Amino acid sequence: MDTCDIQEKILRTTNRFHRMHYEGLLPDISRREYELMAAVQDYMDCMNGMDGRDCDDSTDCMGSSGKGERKKGICVSELALRLKVSSPAISRMVGMMEEKGYIGRGMDKEDRRNTYIYLTEKGRAAKKESETALCRLMERVTLRMGEDDMQQLIMLWNRLADIMEQELRAEDV
Repeated sequence: MDTCDIQEKILRTTNRFHRMHYEGLLPDISRREYELMAAVQDYMDCMNGMDGRDCDDSTDCMGSSGKGERKKGICVSELALRLKVSSPAISRMVGMMEEKGYIGRGMDKEDRRNTYIYLTEKGRAAKKESETALCRLMERVTLRMGEDDMQQLIMLWNRLADIMEQELRAEDV
């Protein structure tokens, strides 16, 4: 098999994953909305020291009014960077999710130009329900694939991603 055939097969397989419809598993939210909620929650957990990680505090807009205070939210611009989506696209999605009651907005007290985003109680509940459904799905998939095959797949997929990232960085030089 030549390199072009391998490339085509990898692209087709990854496209199958991107086209999968998880919406039946998720309560009234799209996969992209779930990803947004997960990014907000992950950021908040990290910034507030709830997951034990040392976080990259790369933005000044976190909705806190002083050092040592719990962060209340994430800036739209930071969220856009994390999800690799434009700020206007994130703003539209946040607006729709705000209408559904999953997301709230607040204003940074130190710089009123900055708006921060946070999960509402309804948003946290929907995210938790979605995580439970996705976990059950992956349990069934792992049972069918076998844990050893799943571990090998993860290892190989990460190795492929690492090599591709290295090659892409080398192209930029």
